[in-house]
Amino acid sequence: MKVPTQPWTILYKLNKETIPAAHYFLKEWKIKASEIPNQELREQALDSLTKKYFHCEGGSAFGLLAGQRQNQVIQFMVAYQTICDYLDNLCDQSESLDPNDFRTLHNALDDALTPGAELKNYYYYREGQEDGGYLHSLIETCQNTLRTFPGFPMAQEDMRELSSYYQDLQVYKHVKKEEREPLLKEWYKKHEDVMPDLTWYEFSSATASTLGVYTLAGYAARGEGTPWLFSNIKNAYFPAVQGLHILLDYFIDQEEDHADDELNFINYYGNEDEMVHRMHFFMDKVKTSIERLPDQKFHQLIYQGVIAIYLTDNKVQLNKEMKETAKQIVRFGGLSSRFFYVNSWVFRRIK
Repeated sequence: MKVPTQPWTILYKLNKETIPAAHYFLKEWKIKASEIPNQELREQALDSLTKKYFHCEGGSAFGLLAGQRQNQVIQFMVAYQTICDYLDNLCDQSESLDPNDFRTLHNALDDALTPGAELKNYYYYREGQEDGGYLHSLIETCQNTLRTFPGFPMAQEDMRELSSYYQDLQVYKHVKKEEREPLLKEWYKKHEDVMPDLTWYEFSSATASTLGVYTLAGYAARGEGTPWLFSNIKNAYFPAVQGLHILLDYFIDQEEDHADDELNFINYYGNEDEMVHRMHFFMDKVKTSIERLPDQKFHQLIYQGVIAIYLTDNKVQLNKEMKETAKQIVRFGGLSSRFFYVNSWVFRRIK
């Protein structure tokens, strides 16, 4: 199967192939989650599957890179994303704010990307631990699917690197409120020499996305490429594509996060003009970075589709000021972004 390179082709395949596949695997995990013995763990697992399923719908697009292994990539992606969303819920709801707890929980993600890794008690620092094997099953599904991808040995190091950034962020963003910003700034200093054109909060935003992991999985499943190619894919998606992805996510959640007193990296921009300017900066970086990738047109459509997904959200469309800002961002995103934006009644189904 050829990788689609037209917006209407991607829309068709998403709605007819990849999203239904994601729903199939999500349904299986919902059944398993409903059988978790511990009430708190069961509630958080079901909540993540019910309220964050659109992450898997959007992530299913990367199955289109995998040819005949499309469904296997989606199976991996759903399991990995379900781990991310479940653990995020557990950290959000934690009363202890213990970084050791958050680190131990997120070790599950590294083991998920390491076939043969010994499964551990990831709830070690928690009172409630009986999940009926739910988290272990998710990890094993990731491990078992990755074993079947011919290119995984070449992609594994880059996938684990991106995952390690995500894990670090989940630890630092969930600690006590007064400790978050100092820890995130100190963390950024360790990487500032290779990303000097980013601020600490833009770097943090870029680490919060899983898009790079799924892109690497798609190519690993295809079995084509070299270690150089996988490294190039990682560098194209991180920090440019992933940074744009999460900044848009924070953009639409501004009011909600303010009401809940949640950390939102968009708030660190001095004003709206600066925010829009930096969005354009990230878009320029994306355009440059994906020029070096195979299936360039596909990656271009993915990033333009991401813009449309977020900026057609009701949180934006029902807010007059945000809607005007969104139009500025969409115009800079290019013709396909405007296509997806104008046809939002179709594209909204992806989310």
